[in-house]
This record gives sequence, C-alpha cells and structure tokens, in this order.
Amino acid sequence: MKKYKLLIPEDIIILHLEDMPDIRQTMRKHFEDIGIPNKVVEAECVKDAISLLNEHQIGFIISDWNLPDGTGFEFLKKLRATKKFSKVPFLMCTTMDEVEDMINAINEGANEYLVKPWKRVELLEKLNSCWTTAQKG
Repeated sequence: MKKYKLLIPEDIIILHLEDMPDIRQTMRKHFEDIGIPNKVVEAECVKDAISLLNEHQIGFIISDWNLPDGTGFEFLKKLRATKKFSKVPFLMCTTMDEVEDMINAINEGANEYLVKPWKRVELLEKLNSCWTTAQKG
C-alpha cells in the first residue's frame, strides 16, 4: 500500500459531527490507523457541534449529512455564512451518494465529499485534499 502523509498540521483541532456511535468509532479507529495526532472533538448533533465550535479553536470539520436535529448541509451553509468559519476546511462524510447532493454540498462550501462506507486510504486522501483546497481558497 502506498504510504501517504497527513497534511493537516498537528495543532489543528478537528470537529467530527456524526450521530451514529459505530461510525464515530470507525472514524476514531481510522484516525489512529493513519496516525492522526490531532485533537478530535465529537458531536452527535448540530446543537452540540455549535457548542464545541464556541468552546474550541476548531480548524477542520467533518460532518455527516443526516443528523437528529438538522442536516450537515444546513450546518455547512450556516458556518459558511459566518466570517469565523467561512474558510475552515469542511469534509462532508455521508451515505448521501447522489451526484446532485455532492454538487450542492461543494457549491455551498464543502471542500470535499466522502461517501460512507469509506476505506482508510480514501479518508486520508479526502482529508489531505480538503486541507489543500481550503488553503488555496
């Protein structure tokens, strides 16, 4: 397997917004497997994610689409409308695999889109692409 290097700096705090415990666990395992040294904070709903955004200096966001109190798409649009979070790298990670959904998310400011289930190497590639795209924008 080709060896990839994570491009996200170690001091960046990652917010992972996902309501399903098994998906959060899989993501944690993959973070560990690919050597992500970053601090990761987790939220199960949009309300909790907003609280974490206020408590931490979040520098990268991974969000599911379907959540118990809204959608990751609406969360994305809300963040992109603020100066503080308008440029924070945002990876939409979801089962929503329709091209139209992907286009809508990218048009609203998602830097990358990852369809569940994913492989570790796909996650690493999307994290790096998301980071690189956000840095250019």
